[in-house]
Amino acid sequence: MIKIIIIDLGGVYFTNGTEIALPKIYKLVKVPKKKVYEVFCGYPHKEGWLYRRGKIKKEKFWETAIKKLKINKKLVPKLQKIWNSSYKSMKGMKEMVDKLRKNYKVIAFSGTTKERIEYQNKKYDLLKNFDDFILSFKVGSTKREIEFYKILLKKLEKMKYEPKECILIDDAQFVLDIAKSFGIKTLLFKNPRQLKSDLRKLNVKI
Repeated sequence: MIKIIIIDLGGVYFTNGTEIALPKIYKLVKVPKKKVYEVFCGYPHKEGWLYRRGKIKKEKFWETAIKKLKINKKLVPKLQKIWNSSYKSMKGMKEMVDKLRKNYKVIAFSGTTKERIEYQNKKYDLLKNFDDFILSFKVGSTKREIEFYKILLKKLEKMKYEPKECILIDDAQFVLDIAKSFGIKTLLFKNPRQLKSDLRKLNVKI
């Protein structure tokens, strides 16, 4: 029986903001795409990865971005706004999570930054919309690292739930593959309508 629903934020609960923001940032800063992607994406050991892991703070991230992209620091507020505001509420997902919480614990499981969560909470009351959170910048690891999943397992154990009683929903297949290796049921997110159908097939009340 399913008792816990674990949901990704960017790409599931929200739009995939980084993917939406990158073309806008690229157009604004006018530097090679590869450099823009290296700075803003979560590639291992790059700035975006360190920022998401909480290993560097906002100031250091943007200081590095200015140097690598060779841009005027006056552009930073605009770049911050583009990046954060590209994470928009995915139509129908808040309502779906509200319904799920009537019968299940719902945990947000996300590779993100402190500033992004603050923005999303201010705009969408995010912290009130889930029962618990596992966020990369708080725990010091990302979805590309096994440790992130072990932290999830420890939380489940503390709550007295087994992996088989959980469903993890994400839009990235590699995340699902790692979660499956720990015995967690998984669903690949494509859109809210498909997700609702897939949840019902697993006898989830929604």
